[in-house]
Amino acid sequence: MKKIWLVCLAVVTTCIASNTSAEEVNVTPYRPTVTNSAGLSAPGWMELETGLITQENKDGSKQQALLYLTKLAFTPDFGVLIGGDAYASQTDASGNRVSGVGDTLVILKHRFVMNEDAALGCEYGFKAPTAATGLGSGKSDLVLNGIYSRNIRGHSLDVNMNVAKLGDALANESAYQYGWSGTVFRPIDDKWGVMVELSGSMRKGFTPENQWLVASSYALSNKVVLDAGLSAGINSASHRVALFGGMSMLLGKIR
Repeated sequence: MKKIWLVCLAVVTTCIASNTSAEEVNVTPYRPTVTNSAGLSAPGWMELETGLITQENKDGSKQQALLYLTKLAFTPDFGVLIGGDAYASQTDASGNRVSGVGDTLVILKHRFVMNEDAALGCEYGFKAPTAATGLGSGKSDLVLNGIYSRNIRGHSLDVNMNVAKLGDALANESAYQYGWSGTVFRPIDDKWGVMVELSGSMRKGFTPENQWLVASSYALSNKVVLDAGLSAGINSASHRVALFGGMSMLLGKIR
């Protein structure tokens, strides 16, 4: 797992170093929070987010994953996102382990500008069941996510409300899962920033799951932002602790 992470880091660092464009654009991180902002990446620029997460559950099971998200905006208000787990590993309480590639999520994103301080967003997503056996549901899902983003006295507020139609629902189960999340980001200076988040999901017939998250970010440049933090479940249904770290970066302009 560590070797995969180091290889990916070396590749993207090389891509960044080879980018000689003088155009001044800024990376637009969505990670490491559950919440997405309404904003899109710079039009015409390929953007990549990647990170490593490790999670331990109350029952002793563990998960690790190397996450990725590629972003390309065609205009300031329209773009596409493709992401998932480049590599995932799950170990149950008995020590049995499965690993491999994860599912793939494709999202079409549309931003609606309200004014200079606020915007709405809508994401239309499709999850393809590309995961190795034992790592995914084996079924396709549909996702609709609504976004509200606002700048308030130097702070950034993002709120998401979403619904997913799950393809693996049994006949006596609801196929719809509802989610919510809210994040506040506060810049400390021109390099450092901190964020806090609350999020949750609910589905009829299942116990709701909720979690909190705290993280910090550091801008190496206008094109590379590092992040690290932790999250934990709030209620018994989501009793888990996760540590994560990663980066968001501009890879180059599509010509």
